[in-house]
Amino acid sequence: MPRLVAFSALLVLAACADSEPPDPTPADDDGAYNMIDPVTTQVTQDTAPAIGNWTRTMQDERPALAFGPTGAEPLFSLRCDDREGILLHRHGVVETGSAGMMTLTLGGDQHRLAVDPVAGPPPMLRATVSANDPVLDALGAQESPLELEVGDGPPLVLPPSPMIGEFIAACGRGEAPPLVGNEEADNAANAAAPADETP
Repeated sequence: MPRLVAFSALLVLAACADSEPPDPTPADDDGAYNMIDPVTTQVTQDTAPAIGNWTRTMQDERPALAFGPTGAEPLFSLRCDDREGILLHRHGVVETGSAGMMTLTLGGDQHRLAVDPVAGPPPMLRATVSANDPVLDALGAQESPLELEVGDGPPLVLPPSPMIGEFIAACGRGEAPPLVGNEEADNAANAAAPADETP
């Protein structure tokens, strides 16, 4: 009996040895054997910059730089204060939450500023930045979209502009930034000046 069992085992081994080995070549001859397509995920910005333009204007008889859609109330503005600093205004009705803070994200760094309500119309939330605060340097040199959040309100993403740095610098010098560009201001001044009379 043991010999019969051993003989059966030998037959099984022989059958396995005679079987054809698996073909390692791919089913298709396109060279894609055992290849897995990489999974790619497109990274998108959570919040797109708001639609609008930066415009020089006046607020409470003081120079200001406002951002918002054309022909509508601004969403955000900067205004010169009386001490060569800057007032940051978030326009509209925004829930401040219990903290009452404005978070300004510049170049990945977050700056938290206390805000105070300002009666409208339109209502605003105001943060005061002193002239020697490094936030002004970071804000003026910002070359990527800047983001601000107030309390529990949604984030507001604003496009960068060289006008921001120019405005902050003018306020720091105690100068009133012009409402129009230098070229337009010169043209307007020349048009208003009386013509020289020649004999």
